[in-house]
Amino acid sequence: MRSYLSDYCEQFVPFAYVSFDIFDTLMFRTVSDFTMIHQMVAKLYREKYGISLPLYPKQRLDAEITARNVSGKNEVNMDMIFEYLSDYSEEERNRLRFLEEKCEIDNCVGNPLMIEVWKWCRDNGKKIVIITDMYLPRRVLNAILAKIGVDYDCLYISGEEGVTKRTSELFAVVLRKLNIKPTQIIHIGDDLNNDINMPRMKGITSLLRLSKESNVLPYIKVEQYNSSLEKDHLYSLLSRYCSNKEPLSAEQRIGYTILGPLIVDFCQWLHVIRKENNLHKLFFVAREGFFIKKVYEKMYPQEASDLMYIRLNKNTLRLPLLSMHNSCEYFMKAKVGRLIYDWKLILDLLYISDYESAKHFVTLRTGFDGFHETMTLKELESGKYNEILILLFEFQRDMIEEQCSLLDEYLMSLGLFEGSVGLVNNSINGNGQSMLIDYLLSKGKDCDILGLQFIKTSKCEKLLKGKCRAWLTESNISEFSKTRFYSNCLLMEHLMFEPCGTSIRFYRHGNKVEVLCAPPRTEQKDFEKIANIQKYALEFVDDYTSHVGILLDMAGFYGYFNMLCHPLYDDAALLGHLNDDDMDGDKKISDTRFPFRFKYLFSRDIPFDITWREGYFTLKNISWWGINLYLISVRLQFYKQIVKSYIKRIVFLK
Repeated sequence: MRSYLSDYCEQFVPFAYVSFDIFDTLMFRTVSDFTMIHQMVAKLYREKYGISLPLYPKQRLDAEITARNVSGKNEVNMDMIFEYLSDYSEEERNRLRFLEEKCEIDNCVGNPLMIEVWKWCRDNGKKIVIITDMYLPRRVLNAILAKIGVDYDCLYISGEEGVTKRTSELFAVVLRKLNIKPTQIIHIGDDLNNDINMPRMKGITSLLRLSKESNVLPYIKVEQYNSSLEKDHLYSLLSRYCSNKEPLSAEQRIGYTILGPLIVDFCQWLHVIRKENNLHKLFFVAREGFFIKKVYEKMYPQEASDLMYIRLNKNTLRLPLLSMHNSCEYFMKAKVGRLIYDWKLILDLLYISDYESAKHFVTLRTGFDGFHETMTLKELESGKYNEILILLFEFQRDMIEEQCSLLDEYLMSLGLFEGSVGLVNNSINGNGQSMLIDYLLSKGKDCDILGLQFIKTSKCEKLLKGKCRAWLTESNISEFSKTRFYSNCLLMEHLMFEPCGTSIRFYRHGNKVEVLCAPPRTEQKDFEKIANIQKYALEFVDDYTSHVGILLDMAGFYGYFNMLCHPLYDDAALLGHLNDDDMDGDKKISDTRFPFRFKYLFSRDIPFDITWREGYFTLKNISWWGINLYLISVRLQFYKQIVKSYIKRIVFLK
């Protein structure tokens, strides 16, 4: 490419002046068509002033057409165009014009190849001339050029001169004002008529601009992204980034084009819900809250003092919950998900380090000596071992009281009780929030907590009694899409984790309550990968917010969903091999050690350790059609369950 650029630039050697077009030459808009800017203005106007202007995009275009018809062969400018927006007051026109100019500035992305050409011209002493057919005023064009890092010696704008490149007359103006011959200047642009044929009519040499073709990822499907302004804007931004950064690493692709848009979309929803419910603070729950908080505070820095990172999970709540009257019930709620338990695991869950003393304490009081035996989940839930559990709780009474005191102090120090708060997490069933609220109520502590999560079940809604909002559940995406997201929540969580192990318990460090985290095991191998993915995702956040960060309105979800269903091999290799530290034994997201069986495509007998099944199929080189067969079988099972539920409901009503 460097040799190609050098050959291209050698053509400028005979010329003292090099002139450049701006739009689609030195830079691109992050929308597919300039009329999308008018839609963006209407959307921003509604967000800023609370007034919907559904007719504005057409009215704005009609005003420009009218202005051009009235001017005849002469060029128009913004003053002339907005003069014909007669349905709006002067104040409204000023607001709309300001927003349009802001959108034009914020939505420009430099064309790196032509920026290199401009640099060559500067380094080789060429005079830089900018020639553009444009109604925007000079100050806006100067802001655009400054944003992409381009300066110039002369700038000629059709809206100022009253003539255009389109008729070749603007080139005549340039020659006259510079007092030069046509042979002293070469013009570069993208339009065959305006930038190539018209300058040649005036004797000026012209060249087509250089540009990389827009690189479209398989996850960013055109048919999903051309149906709305939000999707068009995101699609254009992502495709430009991918073209300019080619080739992309898997970490870069997953971070910038998948995770970044997904979490930006979610955080925009969070921001709306926070305002609707007048939430005093947002608490981002460890560990996935680590990255969500980073994104949110980048997007809304003015709220930084109201954003808290809180380490709460079953581990940190388990002992405090045992201080309540129905301690066995809450121990079961805060247990780990297993079908078979042994007493070592029970003792570990209670943070009992002296096994023998604890066993002796129980045996002395009950005669029970079956600590070598295992028990089923059903036996535990039936209350068969409650007597022993209660004695173990008694053995740990001092530690339980200590953890209660530390939890209370920890929550107080973060400001959990200072008005209504939002608890941001990736819960599905709302168990953590429910246990926290039950504990606080048992201590007579008043709290107003609204759960804010990605998705929720009917069980969650019932458990939290409406004190929960869920982004995907409340959206208009298909129920099947929601179930695929739900099935792969573990994968998404790992992409958002902080580089440490899970929270264990509270301890005092000086005058402050801290949270002890478990030393990471196999997950530590992934810290660098996850950090890189998050770095590129944050790069997207910066880019998106600096290019008019309009509400994505679910556009950020589709790339992630498409990747879940049909990942590229490199991406499946990275994500599928992520490690998951678990009390049941460490595993991978998609363990390829299991040999492939054809029946897996019909969703039958798939090993539990294969969490992300589509990733597993990709790594096993199953064809796109094979993965589709699996998705069809999953979809059929999904609809079968819906029909069964519907029939049960009808029978019940009868």
